[in-house]
Amino acid sequence: MNKQTLKFGSWPSNISAEFVAGKNLRFQSIQAHDDQLFWSEVRPSEQGRAVLVCAPLNASTASPAFIDLLPPPFSARSKVHEYGGGSFIVTPSLIFFVNADDQQIWSIEHKSNATRFPVPQQITDAPHWRFADMCHDPQRNRLICVGEQKKREERHPENFLVSIPLAQDDTQQIVPLVQGDDFYAFPRLSPDAQQLAFVSWNLPSMPWEHAQLQIANLEPQGSVLNITCPNSAHTGASFQPEWDQHGDLWFINDDSGFGQLYRLHDGHITQFPQDGAEMGDPLWVFGMKTYGFLQDGSIAVLCRAKGEAWITLINPADESKPERLHDAQSNMCGLEQLVTAGNHVAGILSTIDKPNAIASIFVPSGETTILKPSINLTLTPEQISIAKVLAFENELGQIVFGNYYPPANKDYEAPAGELPPVILTAHGGPTAYAHAGLAPKVQYWTSRGFGYFDVNYGGSWGFGKAYRQRLDDQWGVRDVADMIAAASYLVEAGLADPARLIISGSSAGGYTVLMALAKSDLFAAGASYYGISDLARLCDSTHKFEAGYIVNLLGLDADNKSEILKERSPLFCAGQISAPVIFFQGLQDKVVPPDQAELMVAALEKNGIKTLYQSFETEGHGFRDKYAIETALTMEYKFYVNILAL
Repeated sequence: MNKQTLKFGSWPSNISAEFVAGKNLRFQSIQAHDDQLFWSEVRPSEQGRAVLVCAPLNASTASPAFIDLLPPPFSARSKVHEYGGGSFIVTPSLIFFVNADDQQIWSIEHKSNATRFPVPQQITDAPHWRFADMCHDPQRNRLICVGEQKKREERHPENFLVSIPLAQDDTQQIVPLVQGDDFYAFPRLSPDAQQLAFVSWNLPSMPWEHAQLQIANLEPQGSVLNITCPNSAHTGASFQPEWDQHGDLWFINDDSGFGQLYRLHDGHITQFPQDGAEMGDPLWVFGMKTYGFLQDGSIAVLCRAKGEAWITLINPADESKPERLHDAQSNMCGLEQLVTAGNHVAGILSTIDKPNAIASIFVPSGETTILKPSINLTLTPEQISIAKVLAFENELGQIVFGNYYPPANKDYEAPAGELPPVILTAHGGPTAYAHAGLAPKVQYWTSRGFGYFDVNYGGSWGFGKAYRQRLDDQWGVRDVADMIAAASYLVEAGLADPARLIISGSSAGGYTVLMALAKSDLFAAGASYYGISDLARLCDSTHKFEAGYIVNLLGLDADNKSEILKERSPLFCAGQISAPVIFFQGLQDKVVPPDQAELMVAALEKNGIKTLYQSFETEGHGFRDKYAIETALTMEYKFYVNILAL
């Protein structure tokens, strides 16, 4: 069929904002128990409710067998550290979960043959506490988890590892087990229940900068006898301690320059290296997992390098010979929340040509089964924009990576010689990364004739510690320069119309957007989703988890603090911005409060710059409800159409 000719950016598309917003699930935590998978999925059509779902490992989209486990209005979502995660744990008969509204722990029965919702039972009743990252101690009939207690007179909460008894005749009194450090994560009980492994860290560090592996010896009644640091020689960040069935402790540490897998056996630590590959994740939310133990004793590990992702199988008896799993899903670009069950590896699978999905991979054949896709996006190959991992140089000669999605629509093409408008996106974090998977929101843009460049600017995760540390002391400088270099690269490569470059980002990415607009006139427009504008104000209001983050990112000390906070705040560079900007903000945002957007909008309007501002009354940091997602996407598109005269 002959294609119709229309300008880039004006192509009609059947991928609507309503479809993207209402039908696209966001998968979060995953756990495996026996032959069942359990996961939480955020449903925009239910105002962002996080529902617990289970299905057998052998289920598929062809023979779905999903069971919803939470009746409305219950929602499994922790708010510890504000970002949460680790909201539920599966035990042989019960699931314990943190309920979003009250932040208390509840339980439900789980049965694969259930015909109605189980009735949730409240476990804790402690209004000033929040909980996350639970582990089960059946020997002592209790939960061990991260507890966060907020006292009214204190600005920041205090964090603990706590014990919560489960006996029905007990008062469910919260008993602190470990305290003294600013933060804790990954409480994991040894097979004999005599030891508790965990990681802890202190301000001003983030957990991917300095997190210490610790082991607590437990008394028979469960209290802590003493605590040791088995890898005290490691000065970097430890991640995801896990005990194997033999009582050896495994963990990831980044002292080598990349997150690598280690084993503690009889007091000796052994590294299982994969040169140049990153095996960890930045611990933004609790419960993140990148490896697991298989039935044959091998270990499946997710590895990343230069924009690629794959699974490596490690034999503990032979650390010199890791084996790459050549899975049937060879276009995999990520597997978040990796879990293992028997001879299966499961997780949130990202591929270059299909939406995110709950999937399992059989080892050793690599046969992949899609249990549940995030969205039923039926596109033919010619309709899909496949990401190309591009590498380019910044002004310092450093290599920077990004994922470029070209315009794609089976029914339309642009006039000969026309170059497309391109949206350059700065991811949040800023310690995060952009993978090359198929995302419905990206396809919304590419199907309309936009190019889309998701840039892993200096400071991004997945390219080694040195790449991440490019942003140390340089936030608002290195990220901005790399986004500007990305725009110049696209123009020089003939991939973008130099007059129709757009920059978009959320949270820390929104901050990068505003700074880039102030430092360059390359961009015709910008979009800031809950972006930061006043760093000094953010320092005064930010939550405990990130209280030291800005210090390290900006290189603040007593002598330069006031100068740098002003110099790198978009609010004080507003006079240098000439391009129109659209802003989106949740009014319940505790991470980047609404005044960050409102002050910036007022400053630009005072300078005569065209702005649009849309707030959402019930949204926090990151939009979850269908209405907000759809409204923002529709407004953003119309804004660009108007600015670019499409």
